Formats: sequence, structure tokens, C-alpha cells
Amino acid sequence: MIAPRRLLVMIAIAVHVAAGAAADEPRRAKLPAKFEEVEGVAALVGDSVITLGELRRAMGSQVSSQQAVPTDIEKPRSEAELRLQVLQSLVDGTLVLRAAKELGVTAEDREVDQQITDVKKRNSWDDDDLDRAVRQLGFAGAAAYRQHVRQELVRLHMLKIKLGSRLRIGEEEVQKVLELEHCNGTCEEEVRARHIMVGVRPDDSPRAVNAKREKAWKVHDLLVAGTRPFEALAEEFNDDRGAPDGDLGWQRRWTLEPSLAAKLWSLKKNDISAVVQTPYGFHVLQVLDRRKSAAKDKELLVSLVRNRLQEDQLVKLYKAWIEEMRRSTHIDVRIP
Repeated sequence: MIAPRRLLVMIAIAVHVAAGAAADEPRRAKLPAKFEEVEGVAALVGDSVITLGELRRAMGSQVSSQQAVPTDIEKPRSEAELRLQVLQSLVDGTLVLRAAKELGVTAEDREVDQQITDVKKRNSWDDDDLDRAVRQLGFAGAAAYRQHVRQELVRLHMLKIKLGSRLRIGEEEVQKVLELEHCNGTCEEEVRARHIMVGVRPDDSPRAVNAKREKAWKVHDLLVAGTRPFEALAEEFNDDRGAPDGDLGWQRRWTLEPSLAAKLWSLKKNDISAVVQTPYGFHVLQVLDRRKSAAKDKELLVSLVRNRLQEDQLVKLYKAWIEEMRRSTHIDVRIP
């Protein structure tokens, strides 16, 4: 059984579902009869409304009921591209919530309380601190944030119900990967890498987050152009206090934050990555070298291989499920 946190991370790591054909239909869906349009509408998903306020929060928010879920989806350069990418994610989330409502899937108050307590504990916040932080993120207050937390939990429960039980990875699949990539389970790959991180605080406003994203792309362009050495750029821009010069040393995949690991293991030697976002900020990565080393824990290695195969399978199941719901739901995107 996959842990709830890992199930969300696995989906977030690899899934970037394109907009369905329904979003391109010329006809305009009607707003729900009882909906009062206090702010602009970004999209309609069936009879569910995604407001421009929700879209703005999602574009900049780094605080959620699950903290900031890692993703290796590269951040687009323009705000318009980012807005469309985030909106598609919100549409997908709304589809999941609609499916949960049909099945009667809910989140209990104690679960919501625990998630909010965890957020406060991680950031050393009291109730007033939390209220200030969520208002800065665009929520009307603690009550609105609590509803957001509840929806995130409902989505998590629905993903577990719909997808978690369908994952089936056979031992022969695991053994094949161990044989081909890990010397039959006796070795694993290490990567020597470095990065420049533009740090993001949990209480940063959407505008501040967007400015930091643009700053990370500036670092990326300077590195690709090669006009300034990596060390000089790291000294000026890197916010990683644990590695001020950017050098991450030799790393095994399982020791790294999942988004960074996924990206590093997709790069060739000396490649510069596009901007990648994690809960800590925006990163530009470079692989310096690779080597094989003896596996320190074969049981852990087997578990990691199985998890990676589960990720691949989960992505396929998730995409198929979302696309099925998109085909059967009228989606009206109302932003350019």
C-alpha cells in the first residue's frame, strides 16, 4: 500500500495532462443558477466554477494542506503560459472533486485539524501567524483556507480509492530493472551535481513567487550563455545555505528531494536543466558526472525500483482517468 503523501508526490512528479478537446468548444457554459459573480470566472467545469482569485492563489501559493507538493514540471517563462498550466491543474483537481462528490467521499474534521496543525508546526506559527500568511496568499481568512485544506484531503482520498488499489507491479518487472540498471541489485548510480536555488518562503505572496521564478530563469539563461562562470552566479544568486557554492557532491537518487532527483536523472553530463520547482524554491541544475557504486542497502534499492515502476504506472492510470472525465464533462476556459 502506498503512503498517502507518496501517492500525491508520485502524481505530482510526473503528470502534466494536456487540455482536453472540451476546453476548445466554442459554446459557452452557463454559470450555476445560484452563483453570484463577485470576481471573474477563470473556467467552468460542468457546474463547478474556478474563479480568477483561485487561479491567482494557485499560481503563487507555496502553502497548502500537503505543504508544497513537489513537481518536476518545468516552469514556463511567461506569466500567460504559467497561468494556463496552473489552470489546467485546477481543472483536473475540480474533476477529481466532482467524482468524489458523486461517490460521497469526504474529509473528517479531525483530518483537517491535523493538517492545519502540521502546517503551523512546520512554520512555527500561531493562529494569528497562520491567518496573516493565508491572507497574504489570497485567502479571505482562516475559514477559507480550512475549506481549501478539506478539498485537498478529499482529492487525496479519491486518488487512493480510484488509483491506489489498481497499481500492480510484478516481481519479474522489478528484477528486470535490477538486472539491467543495478548490476542485479548489487550497485546503484550516483550523480555529482550542482545547483543554484532561488529560495521561496512559505508566506511569499504570489507576486513575490512570480518574481523569484523569473529570477531563476535569468540565472538559467546566464548559465546557458556561458558568459559568467557557475561559481560567480552561485555566489550572487544561490539561496541554499547548505551548499553556498552550489556543489551538491555525489548523491544517490533516494537521498534527494524527489523533484530534483527526477530531473537530475533525466539529464546528460554537463547539461543545464530548465527551471524546476520544489517546496524550497526554484532550481537550475547541472550534472557534472555519474558513477556506479556498491548498493548500501539492497532491500532499500528494491523498494526504490518498485516505487519508480509504480510511479510510471500511476501516471498512465491518472492520465487515462482525467482524460475520461474531460471527455464526459463540458469545460469552458474563460481566460485568453
